[in-house]
Amino acid sequence: MRKLIATTSVALLTLLYSCQGPGQIYRDRMYDRANSIQQFRYFLEMEGDWRVVGGAPSQGATHIYKTIANGTVVVETAFPGEPHEMITAIHLNGPNLVMTHYCATGAQLYMVAEHPSGDKVHFRFESASDLNHPNAPHMRDPSYHFIDRDRVNSIWSYWEGGKAVTGKGMKVELERVPD
Repeated sequence: MRKLIATTSVALLTLLYSCQGPGQIYRDRMYDRANSIQQFRYFLEMEGDWRVVGGAPSQGATHIYKTIANGTVVVETAFPGEPHEMITAIHLNGPNLVMTHYCATGAQLYMVAEHPSGDKVHFRFESASDLNHPNAPHMRDPSYHFIDRDRVNSIWSYWEGGKAVTGKGMKVELERVPD
């Protein structure tokens, strides 16, 4: 009986290891540090004040990008000084570019950038903390399009009831505030 249990345990461990292996190889190909660093550079270059395109110049910055922690983290402050002010921290984590979005809803959403595609960076939802329940409304899965040094567009999906709600996402077109 002990021999059967030992043989079964070895077989089970071998099966589990073989199931884990290909997934890791896939992730290693899907995310690699060199491409994640290139994606991160787009965000590093955003340091400074930005405003929503079409906003009044007297309005000032609606978004502030700041590099912290010796250049290893970019912090976005959206709508600074407003009751719905939000913070997003973007940084490398191993081979991945990741972000944590501190939402006005009170949730903290953790997202991972997908394989790079030129001047676009798409983050996919990975997990959340302090989301009241899985079906609670929240924004996630942002895509950034870096048009040029002074213009960036992002699109965020709105989720409620455990699925994306068509027509309720948010598109933000930003332009750098001139010095």
